[in-house]
Amino acid sequence: MAKIGLSKPYYAIYSNSGNTVTYSNGGSMGKAIDVDVSIDTADDNNLYADNSVAETDRTFGSGTVSLNTDDLSHDVSKAILGLHEESITGITGITDTSPKELIYDDRQVTPYLGIGFIIKKRVGGVDAWRAVVLRKVMFSVPSDAATTQGESIEWQTPTVEGTIMRDDSTYHAWKSETTLSTEAQAEAYIKSKLSIT
Repeated sequence: MAKIGLSKPYYAIYSNSGNTVTYSNGGSMGKAIDVDVSIDTADDNNLYADNSVAETDRTFGSGTVSLNTDDLSHDVSKAILGLHEESITGITGITDTSPKELIYDDRQVTPYLGIGFIIKKRVGGVDAWRAVVLRKVMFSVPSDAATTQGESIEWQTPTVEGTIMRDDSTYHAWKSETTLSTEAQAEAYIKSKLSIT
């Protein structure tokens, strides 16, 4: 199947009690632009017998995910980066109602997350939607870059990058996925896996 689209990125806060993994306080990360998942497998671990390779192992080692969305909102940044939030008061010239600021300091505790997204595919003229859930991810603080507005708008969107890990379940899963016939079903799958209501 050829990939023809990307949509519906979601996140939820990861936690575990022994081998029981749960997710909470999830939501939408915005509108998806692109995603890049890169997986590192173990180096060749070959067993030689009768002068040739008899067995080999190429298990998951770790991975990285780079997710570009249309916006990284205040609430999403606070949740996925574990930032501290305070009310802004007493500044002459600020007239917004109840503005808040995000503070990057020693109180930041970046959480583990589960994240999901949908890849639209097409084969033989028929569309399908592949729902992907990365079971345990930790994002890094994204870089800040911007360009001044010129004669035409140059769209500038945020990218977050994270490390993919195995979860704490019995078999240490790192990804779950399914392919379904509608985007709505794929979205329902992701929401169910991440306990998003």
